[in-house]
Amino acid sequence: MIRTLIIEDETIIRESIVTMFSKNPQINIVGDCGTVAEATILAKNCKPDLILSDINLTDGTAFDFLNQIKERNFNIIFITAHEEYALKAIKIGALDYLLKPIDEDELNNVIDKLITNESKNQINQRIEVVNSEIKGKNEEIVLRLFDSYQIIRYNELMYCKSDSGYTTFFLKDGRNFLVSKSLKEYESILPKNNFFRTHQSYLINLNFIDRFEKGGSVFLKNEIEIPVAVRKKEALLKKILQKP
Repeated sequence: MIRTLIIEDETIIRESIVTMFSKNPQINIVGDCGTVAEATILAKNCKPDLILSDINLTDGTAFDFLNQIKERNFNIIFITAHEEYALKAIKIGALDYLLKPIDEDELNNVIDKLITNESKNQINQRIEVVNSEIKGKNEEIVLRLFDSYQIIRYNELMYCKSDSGYTTFFLKDGRNFLVSKSLKEYESILPKNNFFRTHQSYLINLNFIDRFEKGGSVFLKNEIEIPVAVRKKEALLKKILQKP
């Protein structure tokens, strides 16, 4: 049985979620509430395996709640009416996020995935990633792919390329991953001391630059040529010269 805590400040929605979950014999609802304060107490006392939480709560956000939990031995699914929170939810290691109004079939699919596909090692790995974020060891990003989550360490990411609202992550081992989010969103997340937007379509890892040619391009260590916008040249040169 999956011990489940539901955090939602709208009573009607919370009751509908409880009703949905009550139909699943694998789910044991150990508590429900609507505030950060209540959630913090319940999470510590009920020791849930899974938390389903709205992001905007009466006295704060789900992120405020998570910041008060030192050890997170649970998976979390976010529910929200605002898609802009999705990237942050993924970044802190959420199992998934669901947009309101919640579709019962979609919710059940996420639960089935947790039950059938998540091995103990995978869960522990996810918890380790989440806890590292809480402690400030921000050395990786979690990408939400079509059927999985991909953890990418910054020192493996060479560059990102944007195309029609999608972003492709290119790794030094030759792998690449396509994500349905804009490059601008990732530019705001990746550390600015290591990553630089050279062009409207490119974000590069400064540690992989091999040379900067005056013609307006940088070449990475694998000889990939990346264009540099005219207005970005001076700022990029300063970044390169500042690197130790």
